[in-house]
Amino acid sequence: MYKMNPDYLLGLELMDTQHQHLFQLMEDVQALLEDENLLYKDEELIEILQGLRDYIKMHFGEEIALMESLDYPRLQLHIKAHNEFIEKVNSFEIDAEKISLRTQDKMIYDLMEYLKEWLKVHILDCDRKVIRFMNGEKITAED
Repeated sequence: MYKMNPDYLLGLELMDTQHQHLFQLMEDVQALLEDENLLYKDEELIEILQGLRDYIKMHFGEEIALMESLDYPRLQLHIKAHNEFIEKVNSFEIDAEKISLRTQDKMIYDLMEYLKEWLKVHILDCDRKVIRFMNGEKITAED
């Protein structure tokens, strides 16, 4: 499953706790994909997507506020990444409304793969740069 390993810990309790919530949503996606006893998965998928929407509202705002307080030079790039994530979740929500028994597992798999890549790229690269900046490393808008 998708447990948060130490590589993903940033050392900021609030952010690490919120990221753990995203890992939990990943586990929910994996469990839904593997559930062979559930014929129709649309309600559960919509619930997971709502969980992602709730996560976005909670986490992204706090993360942006932190970066603004630091006068973080890559803030606009970070906001752009967040907006792309929001657009992708919107796309999954639209697609979830028209899934069928035949297409549901593919969509759930695609969601899982997208979240895996997001976790890897966003936390390990983008968020880690914020921490490095907080710790005094010079980070420019181009880094």
